[in-house]
Amino acid sequence: MEIFGVRLSKLDKAKFLDKLKNPSEQMKVFTPNPEILLTAKNDKSFLEILNNWDYLIPDWIWIYAWFQILESKFPKLITFLMIPFYGLKLFTSRKSLYEKYGQRICGSDLTKELIVYANEKNLWVTIIDKYQAPGNKWDNLKIERQKITLGLLKQKYPNANFHYYILKKWEEENIIKNINETDDIYLFSTEWLKNQEITINNIMPKLEKIKVAIWVGWSFDMILGFKKRAPKLFVNLWLEWLWRLIINPSRMIKRIWKALPVFLWEVIKSK
Repeated sequence: MEIFGVRLSKLDKAKFLDKLKNPSEQMKVFTPNPEILLTAKNDKSFLEILNNWDYLIPDWIWIYAWFQILESKFPKLITFLMIPFYGLKLFTSRKSLYEKYGQRICGSDLTKELIVYANEKNLWVTIIDKYQAPGNKWDNLKIERQKITLGLLKQKYPNANFHYYILKKWEEENIIKNINETDDIYLFSTEWLKNQEITINNIMPKLEKIKVAIWVGWSFDMILGFKKRAPKLFVNLWLEWLWRLIINPSRMIKRIWKALPVFLWEVIKSK
């Protein structure tokens, strides 16, 4: 299924996870959200980079509503009026939506499962984080968390082997050299929009042993407890976005506005 020219993958979660645990070739895995899809809509070079990835996995719940909208044969106005119906099907017809469009694979769950697997099998993992200059309280908080990330990972997953890099562009070739001197299989990028896609796209061909590269966003923040994940009820109902809005409205309101009304309207216009 395509949204704005981005080719999203149709996958079975269990089979895909098994493939990641037993990789026979290099794979680039990404879970694009509405913000990223909108960026790709207006940036053709970025769209080309995204479609160069091996797997683009639907994570955000409302993508399944947009799939239905794009396949609707009704005029745009009728399609717009049917949005509540498509939204309701996210809760009442989840199994049939999965069968038709592929299973939802949450990026943070996928990250945790692979880290747990690496810990069980004594595997090597590389994490590339964003270089953060001092600035506002969020920038400074990011810097403080970066100082303790590696220690916390080693403490929580003592049998896995971690290499943690804060990516400064002028050190990129050095980092590639260091990675190639290890037996790392997995590469996780926690950089921000466009940075992580471009970084992995550029360095992956130069990495000799890395088999799986994944952009993971805030996943490690939740794994290490820097950010609290939504209660299980919200997770099961696909309402994690609502939980984030409730606990941090000032930071999330613009993102939710863009991810729901703005994105929804752009999808309907693109029919």
